[in-house]
Amino acid sequence: MNFNELWRLRENAPDKATQNLLAPYEHRAFAREATSENPLAALSLALGIPVYQLAKILGQTNSRSDPSLEQVKQGYLGIGEGLLGRFK
Repeated sequence: MNFNELWRLRENAPDKATQNLLAPYEHRAFAREATSENPLAALSLALGIPVYQLAKILGQTNSRSDPSLEQVKQGYLGIGEGLLGRFK
């Protein structure tokens, strides 16, 4: 799914459990699309992904989902997919 579709699903998600289920894939789609559009975004995303999760842990965000390593993993997979798709 693309980022917009996943974002809309999360907007309508009824509870935290559903948010936690969808969040990693939304993060992946965002990273994939951002990196595909601009490969240099991979640099900032590579740093931003763990920083964002740390901010969630510290309660510094208004996030709809809990912090998770799965979100980090999916974000990095998205970077890889975006770069591979760009240079195929």
